[in-house]
Amino acid sequence: MLTTCNRENPVWDIVTRVFHWTLVVAFCVAQLTAEEWDLVHEYTGYVILSLIGFRIVWGLLGPRNVRFCEFVKPPRVVVKHVANIFTGRHVAEAGHNPAGGAMVIILLVWLAFTVLTGWLSVNVSGEFAALLEEIHEFLGEFSLLLVLVHITGVIVMSFVERQELARAMIDGKKHLGEKSLE
Repeated sequence: MLTTCNRENPVWDIVTRVFHWTLVVAFCVAQLTAEEWDLVHEYTGYVILSLIGFRIVWGLLGPRNVRFCEFVKPPRVVVKHVANIFTGRHVAEAGHNPAGGAMVIILLVWLAFTVLTGWLSVNVSGEFAALLEEIHEFLGEFSLLLVLVHITGVIVMSFVERQELARAMIDGKKHLGEKSLE
C-alpha cells in the first residue's frame, strides 16, 4: 500500500532484532576464534546453524515483514530495484528492499554451507577432510566480503532513503517518508 505520510513505523519485531544481533556476535566470535580456539569456534558454528534454523522457521511463521514470501523477489526484480536506485526512481520499502532480501538469503545459505563444511571437516578423515577444511576456510573468509557488501548496502540505502537503517535494527522502527510502501 502506498502512503504519503512522514512517520516512523514499526518494522522489525524484537525476535528478529535479537536474532540479527545474536548472529552478528556469533559470526564475529567464529571469525576471531578460527585459528586459535577450536572448541569455541566449533560451538559458535553450532550456534550459527541453530540461528539459521530458527530464522528459516521465523521466515515462514513470523510477522509479515520478516516472512520470506514478503521480501524474497526474483532476480529481475532485484536488478530493476538496483537500477531504480541509480536512476533516482527508488521507492523506500517498509521492510527489506529486493536487494536486501537477496542478501538475507545469500548470507543465510552461505553461512549454512560454511558451518556444514566445518562440521564435516572434523567428522570425516583423510584427504576429503583436508579438502573440506580448505573449502570451509574459503567460505569463512569470503563471508567477510559478503558482510562488507551487506554493511555497504545498509550505508548506501541509508543515504539514498535519508534514514538510519541500522538504527531500525535496534529500535525496530523505520522512517517512511513520502511515496513509501507500507
